[in-house]
Amino acid sequence: MTSALFMQLVQEVGILGGLLVVGFFLRAKIKFFQNLFLPASVIGGFLGLLLVPILLKNYAVLPIPESFLRDFSLIPGILILPIIASVPLGLGLGVQEGPIAGKKKNHVVPMFLLGTGCAFGLFALGFATKIVFSWWMPELQIYPAFGMELALGFFGGHGTAGLVGNILQKLNLPYWEVAQGVAVTSATVGLVCGIVFGMIFINIAARKNQIKNLTHPGNLPEEMRKGYQTRMDKQVLTCRETTHSSSVDSLAFHVAIIFMVCGISYVLVGFLKAHHIPLLSNIAEWAYAIAIMLMVNWMLKRLNLSFLIDIKIKTKFTSLLVDFSIVAAIASLPVEAVLKYAIPMSVMFVLGIILVYLIIMVLGMHLFQDYKFERAIALFGQSTGVIMTGILLLRICDSDMETPVLKDFSISYALATMLCYALLLPVIKLLPNSGAIFCLTLGVCTFCLVGAVIHSKFFLKETRG
Repeated sequence: MTSALFMQLVQEVGILGGLLVVGFFLRAKIKFFQNLFLPASVIGGFLGLLLVPILLKNYAVLPIPESFLRDFSLIPGILILPIIASVPLGLGLGVQEGPIAGKKKNHVVPMFLLGTGCAFGLFALGFATKIVFSWWMPELQIYPAFGMELALGFFGGHGTAGLVGNILQKLNLPYWEVAQGVAVTSATVGLVCGIVFGMIFINIAARKNQIKNLTHPGNLPEEMRKGYQTRMDKQVLTCRETTHSSSVDSLAFHVAIIFMVCGISYVLVGFLKAHHIPLLSNIAEWAYAIAIMLMVNWMLKRLNLSFLIDIKIKTKFTSLLVDFSIVAAIASLPVEAVLKYAIPMSVMFVLGIILVYLIIMVLGMHLFQDYKFERAIALFGQSTGVIMTGILLLRICDSDMETPVLKDFSISYALATMLCYALLLPVIKLLPNSGAIFCLTLGVCTFCLVGAVIHSKFFLKETRG
């Protein structure tokens, strides 16, 4: 990298950082953003979209060069690799997860199966929408990957939207940027709908006395709405110092492991492609990164080095990457190209919300043995936004986290994320065949939901009150 390119990178990150900071202060001051609990990264991203030349053309407030905007669109696809690679790190190692004693452990399985089933139900619904509109409105010329953005946007959120662009760009498909834009739109719609409908469901459940630790859902802490805590004695310490700073900073150590795994995966893919090894050379770097990180995690456990990993440090670093990915993805959204698919997108999003409601809030409420609503609302937030949406809605119901739901939810989310990434590879291979990909994703959805019902009937039966 030349000094000019490095300076351009610093300038681009500076612009994204500025948008993120402004988004934070807008969230802190404007009630509308507070009521929707919109993250500062989303606010900053849309602010950038309004101010840069994409929408305002020659009247842009921020006349950012076209080269910067092209780089912004690439950033989510680049940062998604360390984000995904970090997922297995620390699973089963830290004291944070702890053992789940007795009968409570059973609830991880139905939460995992419902979350995974809902994700693949969204995949199936997305591809079904593509099939129908390709037949009904052939003039749209819908691209082959249309539909996968529903699940990756709803279940994965804005950060995973970069995965769409990364996958399609690696396949040299020209519509990768449009698909990434549709995924960002999907993530935004899911996030807003998840919070709005989640709050409606919480208010209804509170009036029906379905929430054990909540009677007045409107009384939310002001700092939760505004996005900051003014009292220093109330500010949470987020991580452990697992290494001594005289050797290496704890954050640097965790980041080094993540980037080391990313580097190995890049080298491995390069080697496989250079030697034209069939099948293996076509697998993306992020898939190898997950497998390698699983091995690293296993080695740490076998060598009794679990104390070196703190999941909260890892999460803080990946959250940083996600925030910058979101700002970059939204600020570079190809609005005109995305609006071409406004009708099928609108239908897909409406049906997606209905599907999540039926699977999580209807079926899920019948399967859980205790804290039914709390478990369902956490999964609802996860399936329409990201894990933080689920945690936010759960915190409203259980502000002091006195229930075991958060622990069960966190483990089920990690397992569901791992499985979805693993099954994403065969889904990608079937992109040209809409019928086959619809059958595959619908089959996985059905298998998971039937499994959740069977587990509830036979394994939770003994503990039902």
